[in-house]
Amino acid sequence: MYPPVGLLVSDFDETITLCDTLSTLIAKCPRMSDDCKHDCPPPWSYFVELYFKELKEHIKHWGESHPEKTLEDFYKLLKSLEKVEERSMKRVEDFKCLIGVHPEELWEQGKIIKKRPGAVDVIKRYLENNPCSFFVLSTNWSRDMLLGCLQEIDGINKKIIISNDLKFEEDSSTGGLTRKVLTAIDKLEIFKQFTVPQETISVYVGDSETDLPLDADIGIIMGNNVSLTRSCNKYGIEIIEGLKSVSPKNSISNRKLFRVKDWIEIGESGLFD
Repeated sequence: MYPPVGLLVSDFDETITLCDTLSTLIAKCPRMSDDCKHDCPPPWSYFVELYFKELKEHIKHWGESHPEKTLEDFYKLLKSLEKVEERSMKRVEDFKCLIGVHPEELWEQGKIIKKRPGAVDVIKRYLENNPCSFFVLSTNWSRDMLLGCLQEIDGINKKIIISNDLKFEEDSSTGGLTRKVLTAIDKLEIFKQFTVPQETISVYVGDSETDLPLDADIGIIMGNNVSLTRSCNKYGIEIIEGLKSVSPKNSISNRKLFRVKDWIEIGESGLFD
């Protein structure tokens, strides 16, 4: 018998969705389309390749000057990645890649995003008994797109979506971005501000290293992210397959995470019953 879950927080990309959705966002930006005729930015591949090049170089240089022997050392590295994320976002802003998009277009684009099996049904079922206790915590760039993706779920609104976002003037994007969630440590600081009702527990569902520091009572990882698995092995975090041995003491502070293949598995475990 599980203790009642009083707070459910989930990552979005590759946790609720089947794949990363940034390309879905870019697809709605006029200046990134084939129809762009004048003063067009470079193709999106330019930004992606440069981001990963800078990320790789940053991690290499960081490792040369900072010892990485403990989980706390690894968290410092994750925090330092803010510089890489900021440069990437600034580059996109400078080229005005995201200018001229309307919120309703992003909402419609979100509706076509493919979700992991069971995601909608499990979150719906949880919210029926626990209204106002579910949040999406994401490094994504569009709250409107996330809202469109989750529009089938009653009770979902922008208040529960915590992420970066496009800036708007008169219902059209300016090309700027708000910064709220750049790194894993940003997620941790935001998570600490959530309230967990007495005699209930918190659950966090994620899929990557960006979700590793989240110190919920129960941490669930979705899928088989190789980089996350490698980090868990390196820092002595046990990955338990399935949810059969969950207890309130199975938090990351106790070096345990639970791996599932999809939301159906979470639903069938009885965790939210």
